[in-house]
Amino acid sequence: MDKIHFGNEIRRVMEIRGTSASEIAKALNLHVHSVYDMLKRENIDVYRLMELSELLNYDFLQTARLEPLQSPDWCEINFDDDKIVISRKP
Repeated sequence: MDKIHFGNEIRRVMEIRGTSASEIAKALNLHVHSVYDMLKRENIDVYRLMELSELLNYDFLQTARLEPLQSPDWCEINFDDDKIVISRKP
């Protein structure tokens, strides 16, 4: 699965819902340029995703959960008895 670009995902849902950047800006008390900047970002703050999920009636957090967990190059991330185990790669 490819990495999710949340700005593009938000833009896609906005188009489906027929919602403009200016409507998002007004609802979130932002300047419209801030909305356009947000739509360029690959990563979005979780709190903002929650706001957008409610506003656009779409669960962006579920989309985030579908993205596979990838370990950074320097370590491995595993789960053991509901605990996250991070080990340094040799």
